[in-house]
Amino acid sequence: MYLYYIMLSEQNRILYFLIGCIGIRIIFAYIPIIIPKLWLPIFGLLTSIIGASFLYLYIFNKRMNAPEGGGSTWWAKYRLIHGLLYICASIYLFKQQRIAWIPLTMDVLLGFSLFLNQHI
Repeated sequence: MYLYYIMLSEQNRILYFLIGCIGIRIIFAYIPIIIPKLWLPIFGLLTSIIGASFLYLYIFNKRMNAPEGGGSTWWAKYRLIHGLLYICASIYLFKQQRIAWIPLTMDVLLGFSLFLNQHI
């Protein structure tokens, strides 16, 4: 069985990336600063799942034809870094340390700079 994806226009891809991907990552980087310390490990569970997902996709070369990338997952070689940053943040969150915002912010900056490099 083949799954067919609707390819997005360049304008929609950019919009989805900036609002969806970067927007959500900014929120994730801000959450450790504002939520009660008691909730940090719960958020750490979410970030560890995301980090593990990035690592899984990287190790097994999965989802290489992303419709949000116009059918090409140009960011695949950077998934290792994204995954490790999320795992690093998870460790801080499990230890109830608000400093987890730093690797999450680094991930935002990395993702945005790679996007600019790819599209400029």
